[in-house]
Amino acid sequence: MRGRRLAGAAVSAGLLLGLPVGTAGADPAGRFAQIEQTDQGLRVVFVGTDLPDGSSIAPESVRVDFDGTLLQADAALVTEQPGPVQQTAMLVLDTSGSMRGAGLEGAKNATTAFLEALPDEVAVGLVTFSSTAQLLVPTTAPRVQVQQAVEELVADGDTALYDATVIAVQNLPVDGVGTILLLTDGTDEGSTATIDQAASAVRDAQVGLAAVSFGTQPEQTAALQTLADAGQGSVVATDAVGDLAGAFEQVAREIGDQIVIGIAVPDALRGAQGNLTITADAGGADISASAFTQIAALSTATPEDAAPPVVVVDPGLVLSRPVMLVTLGAVFVALAVIVAVALGGATRRQRPEEMVLRRLSIYTLTGRKPKKQAEHVSRLGTSGIARSVIELAGRVVEKRDLESVLGGRLEAAGMPLKSAEWLLIHTGAAVGVSLLLFLASGGSAVATALGLLVGVVAPWMYLSFKQSRRESAFMAAMPDTLQLLAGSLQAGYSLPQAVDTVVREGQEPIVGEFNRALIETRLGVTIEDALDGVAVRMRSMDFSWVVMAVRIQHEVGGNLAEVLTTVSDTLRERDRLRRQVRTLSAEGRLSAWILGLLPVAFALYLSVARPEYLTPLFTEALGITMLVTGAGLLAVGAFWLSRVVKVEV
Repeated sequence: MRGRRLAGAAVSAGLLLGLPVGTAGADPAGRFAQIEQTDQGLRVVFVGTDLPDGSSIAPESVRVDFDGTLLQADAALVTEQPGPVQQTAMLVLDTSGSMRGAGLEGAKNATTAFLEALPDEVAVGLVTFSSTAQLLVPTTAPRVQVQQAVEELVADGDTALYDATVIAVQNLPVDGVGTILLLTDGTDEGSTATIDQAASAVRDAQVGLAAVSFGTQPEQTAALQTLADAGQGSVVATDAVGDLAGAFEQVAREIGDQIVIGIAVPDALRGAQGNLTITADAGGADISASAFTQIAALSTATPEDAAPPVVVVDPGLVLSRPVMLVTLGAVFVALAVIVAVALGGATRRQRPEEMVLRRLSIYTLTGRKPKKQAEHVSRLGTSGIARSVIELAGRVVEKRDLESVLGGRLEAAGMPLKSAEWLLIHTGAAVGVSLLLFLASGGSAVATALGLLVGVVAPWMYLSFKQSRRESAFMAAMPDTLQLLAGSLQAGYSLPQAVDTVVREGQEPIVGEFNRALIETRLGVTIEDALDGVAVRMRSMDFSWVVMAVRIQHEVGGNLAEVLTTVSDTLRERDRLRRQVRTLSAEGRLSAWILGLLPVAFALYLSVARPEYLTPLFTEALGITMLVTGAGLLAVGAFWLSRVVKVEV
């Protein structure tokens, strides 16, 4: 991994390269392509440059010296390793307008020569640049795609050299040894990146860079030299198109001649700093390289603190993350089905009336079994599983005395659900949302906790919204309802008959509430008490005044129709004023909702997309303090905004 390469004092000197094409007498030399710490000591990728044609480094001739101490080393070609180091090469070709003609044809021929000379084990990608830079072929694609893409290149535009260098670095694999082979015939024109940014990208990624300059202008070669220095390489400059193929072949040979050296470091040298020198024989010539290196110290972890042994699994059995998440979801569904079947198979508890009839049946003449009572049709179904689960939830509601709270809210919201059924739906929403975020985030505890919070709060908010909406509809229809009542009373109807007229000719939710009040009067409840129950359920102070007027008229007499007409006019004016106030405060109420929900919604998004951003808020003292403070300020701000935009009419 590049992240394990030595930096700073532990130098990772770069790759290649040779001297300008056609220069005779260039002496063979050696360079470090990579230096990594291992459990045994060090692993070095070593490469020879400017080697004579047909010669390569002899692995058995490698000698390793650390400040005068010879170290044991095993060397082999990278391509001959049992677990070879991944070698990648990224071709970066100039396709600007100045390359049109012989320059582009020479680049195509040089690429063909490079691919033929490069070992088959080396992965190759292609980046081209003119006015813009683009990754044309990734290193994961077959090599034949590189050749096909090169044959189709057309020269046009400017020279985004530095952008192309950055893109090439970004698309080289993190593992293994990467090399960039750059060809251009001019200086940069039109890049968004600077030369310092491009050089920093090469240096930070610790990849080798070989630059081939088609042209020998000082300004052009100086810019390429800066990039090559960042990649510990050199620049090959030529004015002859025919020399490009030779330069590319030289780079290919040097990539193929890289060797891996495993160095065993004795305990006495652990933690030491010094000069690491490697010498080897290459075609009868001695080559060497030296770098100041720090060797990692021995681990001081005790056996109790040591990490558990790693179990090596056959790569064919490794599951991808999506498959793992789908498997986890399937296991959860299977467990839910098993629990549901177990509950459904449980013996249903007999109703009290069934038990009485069964006991009395033995004293009848026939001794026949009691007739089966009609089952209650649940909104969740009539299956045995649904009945068993609803009965279980019903016992929870009875034990916790939730009927008075949930039942009243459900009736006010106009939802035809029992308290037990709502409890099941609420619980299912909490579990379902938390499970969904758990799977989507890959098992994040923060996302699961937020999902549970949303699953608990959202259904209750929905119930409150339904209740508020039904109450608003009730109040909006109240003036017309009172006018209808007054008209019925003036026609000679009694108050119960007038209420029945509203039930037959009105609209929801007036019809449902008045129909319930009418049924209660038939069961012995006074009409005033029944209407007062409507006012309580609808939380309507205005309708409470109407009921109070009815009571007063019942006790002292008077013209109730005229009273209701007056109250209807008053309520109509209040409703008009209320709508005007809501219109004027709409912007403030919308701001309150946005400012209150935006932090929560963004936290949910981060818990799924980037959970590591939220982890410090729950694991560090400062983060917990910030979280508590932020939640408190958010609650205070939301409450203050709600009070500001709320105007009593």
